[in-house]
Amino acid sequence: MMDLVGYTQHYLAYGENHAQEHANHEFGSQYDDVSERYASEIQDLRDYEESEREYYEYMQKVKDAGFGEEYTAYECWRKAHLA
Repeated sequence: MMDLVGYTQHYLAYGENHAQEHANHEFGSQYDDVSERYASEIQDLRDYEESEREYYEYMQKVKDAGFGEEYTAYECWRKAHLA
């Protein structure tokens, strides 16, 4: 004959462990989602910073070449002289 007390205790213990495992999994999934989102946002900021740096370096080249803020004139001059 089956020991109902032992069975019930085992079942409850399994149920509690299962519920805890599920809660841990849910928390871990949410944590991973947040981590991925922040990592993506950080990468976006790095990419933006890099593009800004490249833009200001380019505009400094335009200014150093004597064209002031007129980058289109600089491009025409550069194409004509480097072709």
